[in-house]
Amino acid sequence: MEDVKFDSKDVVVNRNFPGRRDIHVRSGFRISQYQQGVARPPLDRVEPRYFEFYSLCHLVEGEGWYWTPAGGFEYLSSGNGILVSPRFVHHYGGHGTIFREDFICFDGPVADYMYRAGVLRDGIIKIGVVRRLLPVMKLALNLTDRGQLAAQGALQNLLYDLYLDNSREEREGPDRFARLLEKLSADTEQWWTVTEMASYCHLSENQFRRRFRERTGMGPKHYYDSLKMQLAAARLLRGETLDRIARELGYRDGYHLSKVFKRIHSLSPDNYRRKYRI
Repeated sequence: MEDVKFDSKDVVVNRNFPGRRDIHVRSGFRISQYQQGVARPPLDRVEPRYFEFYSLCHLVEGEGWYWTPAGGFEYLSSGNGILVSPRFVHHYGGHGTIFREDFICFDGPVADYMYRAGVLRDGIIKIGVVRRLLPVMKLALNLTDRGQLAAQGALQNLLYDLYLDNSREEREGPDRFARLLEKLSADTEQWWTVTEMASYCHLSENQFRRRFRERTGMGPKHYYDSLKMQLAAARLLRGETLDRIARELGYRDGYHLSKVFKRIHSLSPDNYRRKYRI
């Protein structure tokens, strides 16, 4: 797409939403609008705009582009998010495909404080493939004062978490695969799904599976099962019971662990213990 020239008088303004209540005034924060799974059509032109509110968008399907006067065009994919502050000129849309997003709009003095503190920064952020805005939306459906406070707290916590996650990546570098492998080895009692692994690496599941295989030579589930079965084998030789090993490695029971163990080691746990016990 080509560079965009525009006149400030042509910028489209998205007005703030009505419905401010006393609880929003007293708490200094309001969730003003939210939607899930909104489909945006592919766009091949920029229509500069700004909002009168803060907005957090999470791209959950498709490919997209994001434009600002200073930065020009950037391209994004599933798992990316966009944070926008009031009066920040920008535009975004689908890049040759449907752009499907979850979004939450919010405002208030607390949001302004978070912006001044650098917690809210305009631009693309990494959120991951897990749809982390949905629990906040569910809480916001409770229109009581208590329900609104719960939703506000959940959104503020999410915004802080995203700030810390993205700041850590900027500081430590993008090699989240290495950190993931360390976590898998260290947190043996936790059970990681492939979705959670992909989210940690800020990739779609398909991208994650492909890159994981390139990195390790095997699929993520096989790698994780092999890691756990290596630990299980050592414990078997120490005389621990199958049920205890299963419980501590996150499997449902000894029977479930036994099936995985035999698939990985080509021996049942009992036969493995008899064959290799010193």
